[in-house]
Amino acid sequence: MPSDSVFHTLQENWPSDIPIARRLFAFDEIDSTNTYALENGESGSVILADSQSAGRGRRGRTWFSTPGKGLWFTVVMGEPFEGLVMAAALAVRDAIAPRHEVAIKWPNDILGSGKKCCGILIESQGDRTALGIGVNVHHVAEDFPEELREKAGSLASIFGGTWSREVLLLDILRHLDQKVMLIQQGHFEAVRKEWAQACNLIGRRISINNESGVVEDIDHRGALQLRTSQGTQTVFSGDITYLNGE
Repeated sequence: MPSDSVFHTLQENWPSDIPIARRLFAFDEIDSTNTYALENGESGSVILADSQSAGRGRRGRTWFSTPGKGLWFTVVMGEPFEGLVMAAALAVRDAIAPRHEVAIKWPNDILGSGKKCCGILIESQGDRTALGIGVNVHHVAEDFPEELREKAGSLASIFGGTWSREVLLLDILRHLDQKVMLIQQGHFEAVRKEWAQACNLIGRRISINNESGVVEDIDHRGALQLRTSQGTQTVFSGDITYLNGE
């Protein structure tokens, strides 16, 4: 844990009112916050880096963690539990919502004006879970590979204005703590319904994994119930394309 971390002041003055995130470990650079969390993290800690040399997203994709431009952090938790990805997506949305409206794209991407500005990756190893969240905050178009510039953006490039990474981090963690507490208190279904509604998919016609159909529901596992010409199929992951000009 380098003492000259750009987040050193935050680390030294870490608040005590977020039970899910009791301690911060800040790095200037790390290979991957999720990797570090799974290998070394303790439940209740947050691994934060100014940049990652081997950041990753869903389905093995590379996450471009440009130094000084975003929030790359992992919350270390115990064994995985139902609804964690839902809680995380809602937490990011709610942290940004006071300033700008963003959308959740199933299952866990956050979009601003149609561009991806946040991704979530949950990995587990034994009784340890790594909840990784990456938010593009200050990126400009040139920070992304050319093939991603039409699809990816940052809070600053999409909405403008000044964004504090430290404030955003704390806001996300506080909202996450609230959602996780609801689930732990037996209110999973309320969180699931809020997340399913936020995904804005039910009743829409989509294409995913070479199948097309209408989304009938999103079940308790977060899986799509997709009505196709061959019947209703359960879809756990994939990239969605909206059909009929949606």
